[in-house]
Amino acid sequence: MESKWVKPFYKRQFEMFAELHEYSDHYLELAKEIEEQIGQPFQSVIEIGAGNGHLAKAVASFGKDVTTVELVPELVDYAKQNEPEGVTSICDSFYDVDLDESFDALLYIDGFGVDGDDEQLYLLKRINQWLKANGVGLIDIYNPTYWKKAAGQTMYIDPSKSVLREYDYEQENQRMVDTWWEEGAPHDTYTQSLACYKPNEIERLCHQAGLKIVDWFPGGAMDWDELKYNPKASLEDCLSYRIKVVKA
Repeated sequence: MESKWVKPFYKRQFEMFAELHEYSDHYLELAKEIEEQIGQPFQSVIEIGAGNGHLAKAVASFGKDVTTVELVPELVDYAKQNEPEGVTSICDSFYDVDLDESFDALLYIDGFGVDGDDEQLYLLKRINQWLKANGVGLIDIYNPTYWKKAAGQTMYIDPSKSVLREYDYEQENQRMVDTWWEEGAPHDTYTQSLACYKPNEIERLCHQAGLKIVDWFPGGAMDWDELKYNPKASLEDCLSYRIKVVKA
């Protein structure tokens, strides 16, 4: 069900950046933020689109039991090499994975919107099924207002200035487009495309899935004039925002 770009893009992204192999305090800080945003006691966690497994490792360090679902085999293999006690890594599609248990908390941090509305609605319905009766989900959503303004921006994205990216925006489908290439090889590109939702749009989609948004957490935004990233922005201006969902 996933779009064809998903596996090649995230595999190549992981290969390009050595820092994606490094566990850092950033993940512990993110895990603390997640714990605060969940705002209630929890023990069992499912993280979908779990990438290199570092966030799961950080969450597990707080004494949680974490199950991860990640599509790209290379990322799962890497996660398993560093898999601590309390983490179970599964290589599968979150559209297809068969999970018998339910969880206190669900995390989908960065990446929601890989396919169209129908697929995202199906995923939200699965999220509803995976949550316990009083469970909480945290999901990052890309903001169309920001990405419309970002269209056409090009920048280096690594310290050695060997990898570039260019943003675009598909107005018809409301999708951000992010194309990467190595300097000197402009025709060898890798592109991700993620659906963007205004707050009322994702609220409607969640409602159809039997989920209720109970809180909103805006992220940061790039100041394109100053080429400076501001870690805090308004819900209207942020790059992405995090929603906190419960069963309706």
